Amino acid sequence: MMSINTSNIDLVIQYSLLAAGDEDDCFDRQLGPIHIIKYVYLADLSFARSNNGQSFTGIDWQFYKFGPWSQAVHARIEPALNAIHANRKQFASDYDDKEDWVRWDLHDDRLLDEKRRALPSSITMHLKPIIHKFGKDTPSLLDYVYKTRPMLSAAPNERLDLSLAVDNTPKADECPQTLRMDQLSNKKKKELRQKMAGLRELHKKKKSEAPKLINPVINPRYDDVYAAGIAWLESLGDEPFSPRTITAEFSSDVWKSATRKGEDVS
Repeated sequence: MMSINTSNIDLVIQYSLLAAGDEDDCFDRQLGPIHIIKYVYLADLSFARSNNGQSFTGIDWQFYKFGPWSQAVHARIEPALNAIHANRKQFASDYDDKEDWVRWDLHDDRLLDEKRRALPSSITMHLKPIIHKFGKDTPSLLDYVYKTRPMLSAAPNERLDLSLAVDNTPKADECPQTLRMDQLSNKKKKELRQKMAGLRELHKKKKSEAPKLINPVINPRYDDVYAAGIAWLESLGDEPFSPRTITAEFSSDVWKSATRKGEDVS
């Protein structure tokens, strides 16, 4: 296991906030600790894909509650962001048993470019689009990281194996050469254009012959006929369920099941 690289952790933390700070809406520029931790994990995951499962930060990620977690990353957030003079805001939590919410933000084009150049392209080319997509949308971000391969292969409190993210697809120079128009003879080009024109005409014909959908009723009538119809439909079923609380128990084996990884889902 490699040792933790604090400088790399700080670099990814700073880049993540600056990448969020590049958003147009000021509201979308704010990140909390939970978002930053997940983005550092995704940076490690991106780096591992093209580096034989190697972590960029040296963090030994753990499956904790709803996603990957590292106390070492959490401890570095404040010093790393203070070092670049990021703005820190604190809000009262909506929950009595929870600590106040903290949000960070910083917009600095020059610094963003500096941090981008300091990071491997295997991280920046994947991480910035992800930050743009999820920002501080906690539920969507948690859902995304939960479905990554290391998470789907681990049980709660287990360490995450980043080597599962390694991309084993052939590299560009190992792939067969793609057929290009400029490699075709004039005769082949003409035949291809004719086939494409025929496909467009066929698509146009099918589209014109497709059945027209009927627009739904904008203002339905909830009258006696409607009520009678609903009553008839309900009479076809069994007795309605009575409200009650049910506790479902699952074997711990479910965490290692093929179903969770989607391997037996057609």
